Amino acid sequence: MSAQLSEHPTEWTLRRLHAGELATDEAIRARTHAASCERCGAVLREAEEAQHKFESELPFERFEAGVKQAEEKARRQEASQRAARQRWMGTAVALAATVLVVVAARPLLSSSPVSGVRTKGGATAELRIGGGEGSQRVARTDAPEPLAQGERVRLGYAPDARRYVLALSVDASGEVTPLYPEAGQSLPVEPGAGTHWLPDSIEFTGSGAERVVVLLSDAPVAVEDAAAAARRAFEAAGRDVGRMAPLDVDGDQTHWMLLKP
Repeated sequence: MSAQLSEHPTEWTLRRLHAGELATDEAIRARTHAASCERCGAVLREAEEAQHKFESELPFERFEAGVKQAEEKARRQEASQRAARQRWMGTAVALAATVLVVVAARPLLSSSPVSGVRTKGGATAELRIGGGEGSQRVARTDAPEPLAQGERVRLGYAPDARRYVLALSVDASGEVTPLYPEAGQSLPVEPGAGTHWLPDSIEFTGSGAERVVVLLSDAPVAVEDAAAAARRAFEAAGRDVGRMAPLDVDGDQTHWMLLKP
């Protein structure tokens, strides 16, 4: 890309411009081009209007209250389960020597025996749903999440030590759709602690199941390689998107199953 932007920036570049993810020089060039280009300016305005609509329909403060309530409920459930396990273990020890194996539920699918899948323990991802008639909510990873008509999703991540992020989806027919980025290689994560949000919200078309995958990795992953791994996993699951194993790609993965109306 030249300093004068002799070619149009990609839609992905304009989305990253809207999200504030471009370096200063690249952002200036892209915004200058969009200001004088009707086509690129329309893409940028559409991204801004979609984000404004998403936030105005479902205020962030309202959603944050729901998130905190859900987190508190999860903490209470975990404490209750831990206490129950301790009581059971105490009874078992009193009766006989027993070897116990405890499997803890984790949001990252890192315990699978699939080759190349591993975890550093700190990287996480989140999928928020909003935009319909109900309130915003966080999608669960341990059960399918129904979507209402008109609802959209937003993907976020906390990379810990991971350096790159990629997201894709697989529908019930096995069609793989790269989400972020749409081509090339996985994106560098944003610096700083806390959750970072990928640009724009997504509305899935059609009906039936859709699996969404976020991959956080140490090295960049080619989008086509991740898509090929998703196709292999789909075939290995008997073409059942609900039974897919983690992708055979190095990094931390989070999977959600969405049920489109």
